[in-house]
Amino acid sequence: MKQLFVKEIGQQNAQTIVFLHASGSSSDVEWTSFDDVTEMIVKIIKSRAHGKPHLVGLSLGGSLILKLLESHSDAVDRVIVDGACHHPIKGYRKVIAMVYVMSLFKNTKIVAHLMTKMMQDDGASEEDCRGFVADLQRASSKSFHRVMSQANVLNVGLSFANPAFFVSGGEESETIHQSHQLLAGRNINSESAYYPNKGHAWLFSDVDTHIQLVRYFLQGATFPYQLSRLTY
Repeated sequence: MKQLFVKEIGQQNAQTIVFLHASGSSSDVEWTSFDDVTEMIVKIIKSRAHGKPHLVGLSLGGSLILKLLESHSDAVDRVIVDGACHHPIKGYRKVIAMVYVMSLFKNTKIVAHLMTKMMQDDGASEEDCRGFVADLQRASSKSFHRVMSQANVLNVGLSFANPAFFVSGGEESETIHQSHQLLAGRNINSESAYYPNKGHAWLFSDVDTHIQLVRYFLQGATFPYQLSRLTY
């Protein structure tokens, strides 16, 4: 079995921060299930992290963090979940149907153009778009369909003690905002916020704010002024 790709940078022996990417990016192994991939991540954490690491995840990466909190919360410290919901979003059946169609045509110019436009609307650079499309086309249609379908029906528990920050684009599904409010409201050490007038991949257009959020929640830096807090 192929191993998950891991890129390590930074100082040795410092506390580890694990960044988990979204679906369609750097697809190195065939997707099987959330349970399998969560166990792969936990094994990597236990063998390579320095102590309990912080986790930061976008989209599918955020969903994996939610799944990991359900089964292995004792293996990690603080977490940041971006653009992921703990239960199926409203209209998920239509989304899954669209994913199926897209999986059949994902390597065509039409889908490449569609994905590029969606990313550019969120502020992604031309280079980022080319890299994402290339990664997406390397993934098998079966793997892409499986992961996207499972992500849209993920349903995990609400009980965890880890400090967590939940963030999303202001224009994302209201289901995601409600999920973040609920999750943060049930945990005294957690917070939630959104980026006004931005979509699912808001960080493409403002990487500095994403970095500031990581520094704020993991290192006690100033709260990024571009984000608006969700009220409970």
